[in-house]
Order: sequence, then structure tokens, then C-alpha cells
Amino acid sequence: MIKNYLKMLAIGSFVLTSCSQDETLETSVEMNLTATANTESTNLDVLETPALFTHNDFKFKISSLVEPTSCATTPFNDVINASVSGNIDALGAQYYDIYTQIAQLYTFIDTDSQYFGADGEYTNYVNNRTRSLEKFWDMSNLITVRGQHNATLNDRDKIASVYLNFSTLTEAQAYGNADFFLAVNEASTFLNESPLLSFDGFASSADLIVIGDGLVQLASEAGVEDKIVWSGILAHEWAHQIQFDNTAVWYPNGAADNAPEATRFTELEADFFAAFYMTHKRGATFNWKRVEEFNELFFNIGDCQFTSPGHHGTPAQRMRAAEAGYDFAKSLQKNGKLLSADEVHESFLQYLNTTILTAPINPPANNSQVRR
Repeated sequence: MIKNYLKMLAIGSFVLTSCSQDETLETSVEMNLTATANTESTNLDVLETPALFTHNDFKFKISSLVEPTSCATTPFNDVINASVSGNIDALGAQYYDIYTQIAQLYTFIDTDSQYFGADGEYTNYVNNRTRSLEKFWDMSNLITVRGQHNATLNDRDKIASVYLNFSTLTEAQAYGNADFFLAVNEASTFLNESPLLSFDGFASSADLIVIGDGLVQLASEAGVEDKIVWSGILAHEWAHQIQFDNTAVWYPNGAADNAPEATRFTELEADFFAAFYMTHKRGATFNWKRVEEFNELFFNIGDCQFTSPGHHGTPAQRMRAAEAGYDFAKSLQKNGKLLSADEVHESFLQYLNTTILTAPINPPANNSQVRR
């Protein structure tokens, strides 16, 4: 019941240039790709994502964009919109989905030494935070944390390896596709420069957490300190790993009897766990102002899709879940006691109906997003 949790970002659709300009662009690009791409290039969209690898949290898809209605935009909306409209082109619109699929799938087979940040500038910080989470939750050497990078999409061998691992293409066909995409990179102003190509953060029940450079970059541009972003995402996704490990005991009959409520339950619990760790005396030791800053950014985009399998809870509910996790951590401040995941889970259940779900849960009259 924890699978397939999808964070839908409500941002405006992009607008391309005039039709005549697009036609000229597409004609020149088509000629360039025909001349450049390997003749072994075959069907590009043949990748299959195993069911084990479908636990997405902040996945962004151009094809899923919807125009905001009554919900006010947030700084996060603004920077995402700016990133889309700043240099989107016809090729970016056409190949965005397959590019992000390749970038995501590569993280499952990546055996390179891991780095975080486009230039590895956050590697030490993320490694230290990972060790802190391992100690805090008594989970040493159980979870693999990997970075997602735009650079993958400009690496011939890495692109080909995705096709070789997640499709039935031959080696010649896989490398033909890789050559095709390298030619697309040369022709497009959007691919592969956009941070939206590594705008990903997810936990897989294959004991894997992935955080993309683009997600952290855009969150930082929206005004949240970069290290808080890394800590917040990592702590939230780590909570999902704890849920995976305790599914049989915590949710023997599923987290709820319907997908939207089950996803909301597990997401609110992950928010609670993350805030608990981020503020605990033996965790990240952030004060509420810094935790609230992170939560405002990611949770107040708004989610009133009450019938959606990916419903994460309303902004008010998610903020209250984080506040409850913070309050619970502060209540232990004197002795700095470390609790088991079971004990934190039981505390979340107590807060859920007494504090968290007292936030409005009914959709507004126009079934749009709530305003905060």
C-alpha cells in the first residue's frame, strides 16, 4: 500500500515560440539528427521499469502539468515555471519524459563511486548525514543513497547501459539510441542543461534512496538553504525505508482500505518521522524555523486530489504532521533519548487523529487546491 506515491506539482503549462519558428527548428533538428545518429538507433521508448522501482516522491513530468486554479503559487512553483519557460524547446517537450526515465533507471544500476551535487560539492555533507541517520535509526549499512545527475544523460555508455538492462535491445541498438540522444543534446537548448532532468527524490523498497541535483538546486533557488534541503529530503525518504521494513507489522491489512488514504497515511508519517529526526537532540538538531522553512517549500504546493492514489495530504495536514514530529522530539530534549522506530510509529498514531487530521480534509467547493 506504500507503492507509487507521486507528488503532483501544480504549475503552469509552458508556451513555445511561434509556429513558423518551431517548424524551422524541427526541420533543422531532424536533418541534424538524421546525419548524426547511428543507423542502429531503434525504438527509444521501450524501457520497462520493474515494479520494485516505482516508488517516486517528487517526480516531475511535463506531460502531467496542470494550470493552477485558485491555489496561490509558491516560490517553488515560481522557480520551476522559470526553469521550464526559460529555455524549453520542441525537443525538450518531445523527449523530456524519456530523458527523466533514463536518468532515474540508471540510478538503480549505478556502480560508480557516489557523489552529490553536480560537482560533488555536497558529497561529504550527504555522507555525514547518511551516517547520522544510520545511527539514529539503528540501520547501519542497510540503505544505499545515490545521486542523480544530468551528466548521466550526456554519457554514451551510461545511456546504453540503461537500454541493455531495462529493455530487450541488442548492444548495437542500445548504443544507437545513445548516439541519437547525444545528437539531441547538441540540438536542444533544454536537454540536458535543465535542472528538471534530475528533479527527482525517491525511496525504493530495493533499499535505495535517490536524490537528484536538480531538485536541490531549484529548492535552493526558492529560498531554502541547500543543506536543509538535502537533510529534509533524505530524512523523509529514510522514513519510507523504515516503513518498507515494517510493513507487515505496522500495516498488516494495508495502511488503509483505499489507495488515496493509504498514501496520505504513509506520507504524513514520513513527514512526522523526518521532522522528529531533523529536530531531535541526537539527530540533525535543527530548530523549528529551519524545519518549517523546508516544510513550507515542499508541502505548501498543495494537494487536494482526494481521489488520487498519490494523494499526500493537504498542506495543512502535512505541516501539522511535521509540527507534531517536532513537538515530540522536543518533549524528549532533556534526556535526548533515542527511540525505536516502533515507538515513533506508535506516537505518530496518537498524534494522527488528535492533531494532524484536525486540519481540514474536505476539498474546497471547486475541488481545486487549498490556499495556505
